[in-house]
Amino acid sequence: MNYPALAAKAKKLIGKNGTKCVLNTPSDKPPVYNPATNEYETDDKHFDGVAVISGFDDSMVDGTIIQAGDRKIFAVLAGEPVPKLSTLDVYDKAGKLVDTYKIINSNPKSPDATTVIVYLLQCRK
Repeated sequence: MNYPALAAKAKKLIGKNGTKCVLNTPSDKPPVYNPATNEYETDDKHFDGVAVISGFDDSMVDGTIIQAGDRKIFAVLAGEPVPKLSTLDVYDKAGKLVDTYKIINSNPKSPDATTVIVYLLQCRK
């Protein structure tokens, strides 16, 4: 099976039915002061993607692992893997930031163990 082609098809379908998102991954290094700009700079990483957002079925909400209000997000992202400390910014069709979610759990769907077709994310506000 051609998994890279399947990944491209998933991106197209999720992009058609979903919205733009940006994965924000914090750096392991502390911020560094830049005297030229008088600001602190980080090595945080940002990866563009597309996502479809849905909720969890009520029967899955246990109040511990999955809480009321958690979102199930199907995402195609440029960065791999998705660390739990990451956040996901979600934008509307006009490009306006709508929500920011904290990633609680990331489940990459990778049938050949190398090509990620889609990420199934559990996210929380």
